[in-house]
Amino acid sequence: MKKFFTWAICLIGLIAFSIHVQAQEKPVYANVAFHKLKPGHSLEEAMNLEKRWKTIHLIRKDMGLINAWGAFPIIHGYKTPSIDYDYISVNVSSDLNKITQYPMDKYQELVKKDPSFANILTETEKVQSVTNNILVKLLEGTGSSNDLGSIIMMETMKTTVSNYLSYVNFEKQMKGVHQDRIKAGEIQEWSFWQTIVPVADDSKGQFTAFTYFKDLAHLDGGVNGFIQSAQKRTKLTTEQLLKKMDQLRQINQMVIFQYAVGTWN
Repeated sequence: MKKFFTWAICLIGLIAFSIHVQAQEKPVYANVAFHKLKPGHSLEEAMNLEKRWKTIHLIRKDMGLINAWGAFPIIHGYKTPSIDYDYISVNVSSDLNKITQYPMDKYQELVKKDPSFANILTETEKVQSVTNNILVKLLEGTGSSNDLGSIIMMETMKTTVSNYLSYVNFEKQMKGVHQDRIKAGEIQEWSFWQTIVPVADDSKGQFTAFTYFKDLAHLDGGVNGFIQSAQKRTKLTTEQLLKKMDQLRQINQMVIFQYAVGTWN
């Protein structure tokens, strides 16, 4: 319990620091939902339903409740036994009070125009369930590419209380490295997020990074470019760079998704 409160105090301090530094900028939040298929159902069924949900999310976007929404299945079932979900959906918004809101009056108007939407919630619940959600805040990023079909690597990182701010600063410095990788055609975009809730001793991490690739071939070829650019920008040798990264954080989970449907396209 003492450790948990220490993390909570550290989190509050980081949020206050972030608000002070970014006072002139609108914050960006994401609600990430983890979806698990029910027995006898497929990702194809789930994605077909998500394509129908896109109509509802576009209404939410037009109303200013969200900035964007998307669904991302784990590609080819590449996952370890510890990954107990099949895809994620992401709502992005600058307003925490609106990020989970659904306009029922607009939904009723939609059902009048297209009665097939009347049972979409029941149909969805038959195919999948949401196992859990996390709420994250954007700390740094290169900007969105949003190419349909892109491959996304999601890394979840954990650090210590003493390394917390040092690690955040390190990742912010790495933005230039990822911009170099974009220019070289290695990746499409990169973003670094801080977990707001839940915060617990047994959570997988306090930070999440999303890196977009054009295809699986690019996923395999980007490590050397990262190291070369990082060496140039930090003036560290490969050994020093890797040692520093290892000291600052631990990657607890890495999952590969594909951008299947969303309001960006």
